[in-house]
Amino acid sequence: MKESIFNYYTTINNKNYLYNSNNAGLLELPVNDLNDEEIKYLQENRFYIEEEEDEVKTLEDEVNSSIRIGSRSLELTIALTNQCNFRCAYCYQDKNQKVMSIQTADHIIRKIRNVLAENDYEEIWIHYFGGEPLLNIPILKYLDGNIRCAAEENKVVYHTYLTTNGSMLSDDILSSIKFENIQLTFDGEEVIHDSLRISDQFHFQDEITLLKKIIDTTSARIILRMNACLQNKNEILRFYQSVLENHGYERFDFNLNRMIKYHDDDNFEMLTQAEYAKLYYDLQRLIKMFTGKTELPIPRKIPCKFTCGIAYAISPDGYCNFCSGSVENGKILFQDVDIAERKEIRFREECKTCICLPLCLGGCIVQHNLQAGCCSYEKFCLDEIIKDYVAKTEAS
Repeated sequence: MKESIFNYYTTINNKNYLYNSNNAGLLELPVNDLNDEEIKYLQENRFYIEEEEDEVKTLEDEVNSSIRIGSRSLELTIALTNQCNFRCAYCYQDKNQKVMSIQTADHIIRKIRNVLAENDYEEIWIHYFGGEPLLNIPILKYLDGNIRCAAEENKVVYHTYLTTNGSMLSDDILSSIKFENIQLTFDGEEVIHDSLRISDQFHFQDEITLLKKIIDTTSARIILRMNACLQNKNEILRFYQSVLENHGYERFDFNLNRMIKYHDDDNFEMLTQAEYAKLYYDLQRLIKMFTGKTELPIPRKIPCKFTCGIAYAISPDGYCNFCSGSVENGKILFQDVDIAERKEIRFREECKTCICLPLCLGGCIVQHNLQAGCCSYEKFCLDEIIKDYVAKTEAS
């Protein structure tokens, strides 16, 4: 037998603990040598494995098996336009005049109808994206109405997700579409937010007003994204705390993203991976203060769904892009995509010796390709996460 490469040892208050990132197990180790029963437990729960086993290959095989099984959800990100009325300093997209036409929308609707009729999906998730998607409201309403009908005809649950800068999110849109999830982005407090999200209208206070309106007039879940950089890192937690104090946590998901410099002349400075990890960790601690929930990191079953063909990003002209965060041009129309096709993964060499591999499965390939770093925050904060968990469980 040999130890799992995913074992992590730490000492807390003079007690020794063993955590395994591949099974999310945490054990307090005995003071004396392990007895036969304890050794057997460690073997059965894969803290120890057979000498000849290649544990990375085993994980890779398990992940690829999950990819082949696929999902009972059809997940599509549809960019309605590449146009945008903002000029955000960190935006990766190549702004152009592409706008989805009704002909392209019809091709997408027809494909969705066929896929839902021929496959055993339980739900469909449509993420309306851009550019700024609300610059193409007629096609948004056209897609929403037809996809909703297709879902009802096939007894599939239809979920809607909107990413918007908020400037055109009117009462009419909120009442007619009834989005289940709306993502709004704040990039710090007022001065820095307005300097990074460059616009001639709809500034920080306008978005705060919109946030309150969504809370008061809809049942949508709100995803509050903040893009973190050196300039705003000291404001991130203050902003999130004010939201939690004013509105509670029940309606929110918090999405902290590390700003990436896609262009040399971008007017902000990136956080290092370690700086971002510390900020992310502090955010998780803040959220736990309000929710009372403390959990250990749990291994992922599959990587990013775009990379393995479980989710698709569709451009305004109907092509499938690598993902919604990629600047690559699609080479195949969505109407020609084989929905059943899956893409297996292979872990990069530098990931194969990382204790946190089961937690991220290689991370974001786009950020990796940009050489911007794609490691999960646990890699930098695992000791602190375990200590928080032990303190919480001992207190309860």
